[in-house]
Amino acid sequence: MKITCRSILNLPYANQLKPVAGKEGMDHVISWVYYMEELHYIEWLKGGELVLITGLVIKEQEDRLLELINALYEKNVAGLIINLGVYIKTIPQAVLDRGNFLGLPIFEMPELLRIVDISQSICFALCRQEKERYDVSVALLGILSGSRLTAKRLSCLEAAGYQSRKRYRGIVIQSLDLPGIGSEKEPIYSEDDQREREFHMLDQDVSSFMQGKECLTTSDDENYIWMAPAEEEDSILAEIENFAGFLHSKYRNAAFRIGVGGVFSDLRQFKSSVESAMEAIRIGADNQKGKDIFVYDDMILLRLFDKFEDKEELLQIAVQVLKELMLPEHEELLKTLMEYVKAGFQAKAAAGSLYIHENTMHYRLKKIGDILQMDLKDYQDLFKINLALEILNVCRN
Repeated sequence: MKITCRSILNLPYANQLKPVAGKEGMDHVISWVYYMEELHYIEWLKGGELVLITGLVIKEQEDRLLELINALYEKNVAGLIINLGVYIKTIPQAVLDRGNFLGLPIFEMPELLRIVDISQSICFALCRQEKERYDVSVALLGILSGSRLTAKRLSCLEAAGYQSRKRYRGIVIQSLDLPGIGSEKEPIYSEDDQREREFHMLDQDVSSFMQGKECLTTSDDENYIWMAPAEEEDSILAEIENFAGFLHSKYRNAAFRIGVGGVFSDLRQFKSSVESAMEAIRIGADNQKGKDIFVYDDMILLRLFDKFEDKEELLQIAVQVLKELMLPEHEELLKTLMEYVKAGFQAKAAAGSLYIHENTMHYRLKKIGDILQMDLKDYQDLFKINLALEILNVCRN
């Protein structure tokens, strides 16, 4: 179970906290409890912390409290606990309004409740969660290594949320370059430590993206691996694009590649799905420059072309189909044909993409058909053209 701002209200001592603002963020995942008073210590935060203050330094100064809220939000903390007592007797309404606006949970902590009791209760729960996460990671790595699926491993995964009747996909995230990891300010970390911290941060990001739902994840030396639910097969690309967008919004200069493997329902097929995700990254990185998401099931032609050792032979097939369109003087016609195929063989849509009149589009298509000696309405001819253009795209990359 993920420890969130909502779930801590079921823990001993923490159940005495009162959420007073930012209820939209109650599913924020908590990474640790951090006690602080001085604002300049905010720069030490990594994101995901539940911050606790008594107001020893800033007291009830509304402007300082608002400055604190804004800074904590920028650091992606999970929430804020304000200990009511000597220094802060009541939380200013403007602070509560800011928490609601930002979706940053704010809790009131009773004066007589001890900080050590709160922090111990939540941190003990986090340690138990980390142990469960480690057990899941080991169980999944065992399956990936080809070891037998034992009852103990299955029981561990089921306790973490795995359901045998559900369908899943292996998703691999590679070549992470998350800002703030292994920077010049942190020379004490080795390369292995940096990779481990990257994976730990990514684990928190996946949990946040899944909004507190259970996640089955593991990692090896180079890859972060996620066994993700695949209930709606048609929505997988949109969902992964949303996840990539989530990462880009959090890490402005993030560099990564995401491979999406095939669907499976038998846990023993997890290894095959992950391998297909890695294959999708390998093929896609070579042939689809500028992309960072590669779906194995959508790469049938690329996978086929990858089997050809002689790319020149492939290119000859394209030349044989496209004929004189490969000549420099017909570059405009070739571009027109590419847009026509890209638009699903819809002349009007292709004309719009090229910013030309539809009649001009039909004129060019007739000229292309004459050069190729093909019927651009015939299914077999269109298949040959599409295949040739795909080959051309692969060989040019």
